[in-house]
Parts: sequence; structure tokens; C-alpha cells
Amino acid sequence: MKPKKQKEKQKGITLIALVVTIVVLLILAGVSISLVLGNNGLISKAKDARNAYEQGAVNDETGMNNLYDEIESILGENPGGTGGGSGSGGLSPEDSTAYTTPYLPTGFSKVTGTSLSTGLVIEDGSGNQYVWVEVPKTADVYPKAGLAITSFTADEYEAIETDLHTYTSVYRNNTSYTDTYDPDTNNASNWFTETTYNEAKKNMLKSVYQNGGFYVGRYETGIEASYRPAAGDTTQTPTETPVIKANAYPYNYVTRTQAQTLANNMPSGDKTSSLMFGVQWDLVLKYLETKNAARQSELKADSTTIGNYTNNLWNIRNTAARYSTDNGASWTLCPYEKTASAGVLLTTGADASFGLMNIYDIAGNVNEWTLEKTSVTGYPCAFRGGHYSNYGSISPASYRVASDITVSSYYIGFRVTLY
Repeated sequence: MKPKKQKEKQKGITLIALVVTIVVLLILAGVSISLVLGNNGLISKAKDARNAYEQGAVNDETGMNNLYDEIESILGENPGGTGGGSGSGGLSPEDSTAYTTPYLPTGFSKVTGTSLSTGLVIEDGSGNQYVWVEVPKTADVYPKAGLAITSFTADEYEAIETDLHTYTSVYRNNTSYTDTYDPDTNNASNWFTETTYNEAKKNMLKSVYQNGGFYVGRYETGIEASYRPAAGDTTQTPTETPVIKANAYPYNYVTRTQAQTLANNMPSGDKTSSLMFGVQWDLVLKYLETKNAARQSELKADSTTIGNYTNNLWNIRNTAARYSTDNGASWTLCPYEKTASAGVLLTTGADASFGLMNIYDIAGNVNEWTLEKTSVTGYPCAFRGGHYSNYGSISPASYRVASDITVSSYYIGFRVTLY
């Protein structure tokens, strides 16, 4: 009888063992992935550490800025100027770029919380506020004048002005109006002489070129105490004190020369205060366009949505603002909702919807005198911006109107510039 052969022992891994091994490996992989990618994993903890580091840097910077402001408030001064009232301080390196360098006139301070990105605001000791208008000192803006002018000859001033007109050509719209002198023989003011006008214009052009911008009143010029209900003596300077503050009555019923005299007498420290030249008005519009605060069409063709016009329907909840439905004969405190086309005059800066880069009512509410001369015989003075009894499509922000030098009306006011 033959002996039985023993079954050979199988070598290798069984199917069950293979499955168990794969399961174990999957569990280990899941644990590893969780440790790396989970909410408390290595990557998450690395991100948390990075965020904590960045926040710490921000906190350190904020702390240093707060300390800087506290030191200023204690000393009562700031770099480049004097002052520093509540909520105000000095300019910092972040308030300048390679192309624009705002300055602080003596007696002015920066309004806390404002910046170049949203509209840099300064104020004097009485709270009158101005916004920096950037005019970048670049080769694109000054192709003819260049960037190396130091002597400022007559030809160089002409080149600067030509470049600025080219830069703002869309808002000049081929106008024949120019920043040239025109006498006012009806007014007692001595400001309007050809010499003072030309010197002011050169100083403005030089300052804009050197500093990459200028300041403009944050609001239309106003009066705090009471509204001017009628025209007074057009040959004498009005006695009411002008202010550049929110919720003031518009300072109207002034001729162009009266407005310039009042503007020139505003506190300006070591700088010059004045009405805007025509090129400055155009530069304000270009600035708003460049900063994307308004589209070109809104500034040039139809400003209804950005200004107080008869066809702009609005709902003002600012309880410090006032409105008038009878051209300023009487005033009522807001709130007020305009639900149909109507001419409603407002106090200055009445609503945020009329503000662009912290500049209010550059379109609508009241027209504003400038130092620009028209080409219309007998009507040499130009005002800009449109008014509350007009349509935004008829008198947008870029709108130019020729007027008699003796005109003094309820719908014409003015705005001040510093340079």
C-alpha cells in the first residue's frame, strides 16, 4: 500500500490577510491625512500661526499709530503744521506717494480716519474742511513740461497749463473759456487786478506741479447762523462769516468778485485761499474719475444720480440737514423724502449720496463761481456744477455757464481752494 502524500504547505498571503492589511493601511492613511489637513491639523495650525503673526503686526502698527496720536494730542502739534483738535492729527508717510505729496498749511490738521484712498481731509482751527485732489506728477500728465522744472519761466508755466488742459480735455470739451483776467469796474474790491490774478494763477500752477495736487473745500461754502434771503450791496463784501462745514446754509447772493474776496480771506495758514480756476475744476472731475468715484458719463453727461437736482428723487435722514422748497425763503429740518421732480435747496453736505471721495455737491445744489473767463461778450464770468432747479442731464458737474459780472442770485454760491 502506497503511503499518502502530505499536502504541501501553501506559502504567501491569504485573501483575508490582504484585505485586513489594506483596511489597516487605509485607517492609517486617514489618520495621517486628518493630522495634516484636519481642522486641527498641521496645515491648519500653520495657517493659524501665520494669521496670528500678521494680526500681531497689524496690532503693533495700530498701537504705534495710537501712541503717535496720543503724543500729538498732548503736545498740541503735528509735523508740518499746528493744531490737532479732537479727532485730528498730523500727516504720516502713508499720506503721500511718489506722485502726490499733500501738505499741512500752518494751523491745519488731518481729520482722523481719512486717507488718500477714500479722500484725505484736513481742517483749520475753526473746523473748516478741505479735501486733497490728486494731480499725479508723472510723465503721462506732463509730457510737454516734463518733471524737472525748477526755474518756472513763462514758457514753463504755459507748458504746465497746456499739459493740465490736455489731461482734463474730456471735461473741457473744446471750450473756448480760459483762465485769464477780466476786470470788475463795478466792485470796490482791489483783489481783481491783472497783476494779482496772474500771480495767483502762477502760484496755483506751481503748487499743483510741485506737490502733485491741491486742496478743495469739502463742502460748498456756507453760513452757519442764518440764510442770506436776498442780494445785498453788490459793490461791498458781505459781512457774514463763511464756513466750509456740513449742514450750513449755502453762501449765495454774491457776485463773482465778492465770492473771490470772501474766499481769499478764509484762514489758509502759509498757503493761498481762493476761488477755483477753471482748470482746477476740471482737475477735480478728473480726480473723481481716476479714483472711480464716478464714471466719466456721470460727471460730463448726466449727474442726476450724484447731485441734488430737480429730477433726483432722494430720502434724506440726516436730522441736522435742512431743506427749502421756496428758494430759501424758509427752511425745515430733515428728514425729508422727495418723491417727485421738484426744486429743493439743501444745506451743505446734506446726504452721503451727494459725496464723492469726501467732496460734496460738486454736482447740483448751487452753481459755483470760478475764476475762469468766458468767450461770451458781456458775460465774462463762469460758474460750474449745475443747481437744484435744473436737471442733471442739462447741467452736469462739468457744466459751464456764462454770466454777467454783477449777477448775484439765490442759485449761485462758491467753493474755496487752498494751494
